[in-house]
Amino acid sequence: MSYMSQPNTNSEAVKRCMNIPIQPLSSQVARPVPPQRPLQPKPPYSYDNHSSTKPSRPYSAPQRRIVAPQYSDQWRSANHIQSNPPARSRSYYVNSEYPKTHPYAPRQREAFVKKNLGYPEVQRGMGAPLPPYDPLGDPHLAEYFERRFGAIQAVARRRGGRPSSAPSSRSRVTGKKLKADAGEGPILYKVFVTTADKKGASTDAKVFISLKGTKSKITRVRLTKKAGSVKSNKGVSFKFSKGTTHMFKVRGPELGHIKSLVMEHDGIKKEDGWYLQEVEIVNTKRKKSWLFMCNTWLSLHHSDGHTKREFFPHLGSKTDYEVAVVTGDKQNAGTDSNVFITIFGKTGATAKTHLKCVKSKTPFQTGTSELVKIHSNCVGPLTRVKIEHDNTGFAPGWYLERIVVTDLLHPKWKYYFPCSQWLARDEGDGAICRTLLGSRDPFAVRKDTKYKVTVYTGNVRGAGTDANVYIVLFGENGDSGQKFLDDSNNNFERGKSDQFVIECPCLGRLDRIRIGHDNAGFGPGWYLDKVSNIIDF
Repeated sequence: MSYMSQPNTNSEAVKRCMNIPIQPLSSQVARPVPPQRPLQPKPPYSYDNHSSTKPSRPYSAPQRRIVAPQYSDQWRSANHIQSNPPARSRSYYVNSEYPKTHPYAPRQREAFVKKNLGYPEVQRGMGAPLPPYDPLGDPHLAEYFERRFGAIQAVARRRGGRPSSAPSSRSRVTGKKLKADAGEGPILYKVFVTTADKKGASTDAKVFISLKGTKSKITRVRLTKKAGSVKSNKGVSFKFSKGTTHMFKVRGPELGHIKSLVMEHDGIKKEDGWYLQEVEIVNTKRKKSWLFMCNTWLSLHHSDGHTKREFFPHLGSKTDYEVAVVTGDKQNAGTDSNVFITIFGKTGATAKTHLKCVKSKTPFQTGTSELVKIHSNCVGPLTRVKIEHDNTGFAPGWYLERIVVTDLLHPKWKYYFPCSQWLARDEGDGAICRTLLGSRDPFAVRKDTKYKVTVYTGNVRGAGTDANVYIVLFGENGDSGQKFLDDSNNNFERGKSDQFVIECPCLGRLDRIRIGHDNAGFGPGWYLDKVSNIIDF
């Protein structure tokens, strides 16, 4: 029976049968129950109320409680009488009449009291019913609905039809009128990717593109084709060969005016490096195109070590730049080397261009100015230029005073790049390549920032080196160029630290460094521990 616990012995079970409650439990009562006549068990399980003596103990009843030996009680005599506690009196209430402190009164459910969980509030068993079940809001069925109806919606989007459940042309959220175009749907974009024709420019890595427009965006779509050449990796289905242009089809929403694109790949090896020349995006519906001039490496082992870059469209497809090069008025300041320039702007960079002066047969002489016109892609407002020479000729050393660059299509974009430094192996710091920051101020002067670099050589056998060590700092404003770390001391010895001061234009927040040596000397091998404390002062 539900009101009985498990008896310890058969004799106790017999005794409990003699104490049967005369009334049901309080949880089974819905209204007061009138008094009833007590129920008595019938012989042989009870004795007559008129008799004054109890029946003798059954012969089969045990004389003691049968339990484990370590927990056994003492032997009891045959005349032992076990006292039973008085039965607990019960009070009977209707559910709504239970006192708040009654042990059988209903308790509050905390999960129901918290309305933020979406349940109705329940107080002492009295509350509102649960909301009706809505299968569309059931999180357990979300995967099923996506699998069942997702393919149907995708087909409808490809066909360009407007679903019947789509909202009307007036948006209630923004309150603005939208054009209801019956042919609105995924737009086909043609992406033309050009790889530069230079050594090591091709890649087998997986290439991804992301587009961002004024209306929407397309995130990380892989550029691949069903048929393509594979160099080594069988998991790659396409190769970007050098000097080639490949067309890819990308579908997505109407982006409006494309503001930027992000190109990236997952290659980590040196042979995975990719030199991207340009990318052209064509909206086949509106017949509009955007050109992104890149001319940079996407590689962990070239340039600044980035495999992901963001590019901006050109304001114009092509433009002419007038470059004025002023050589300093110092002894032997002129050069016989071939001079090259690269112009950087907010929307891209030009290709590395050889400065050829048509009017003068011997350009870049002491105290002279040369004007050179460059026809190239428009890179927007200028930020910096990279000037260098190939260190050839009878007198390659060159003292550059400044450079002035003017965009002839946008004459207001006239920038001054002060230098006042040597580009020579035997003068100054020995650099033949400089990165110059631009300014609209014609009287601007070069403002270099000094960076203190601390190099630690490891404390292992043969850790020192006799080679020429160099370092390149990369920041948000460009790079410092290759700077050789050398002074009058015997540097890079085992277990030693060396400090150097590097002067270069302000690079902004530093991202990374590149450090190496030219493998020269008797013992070029070098065990580098760390490079730290790169601070500007």
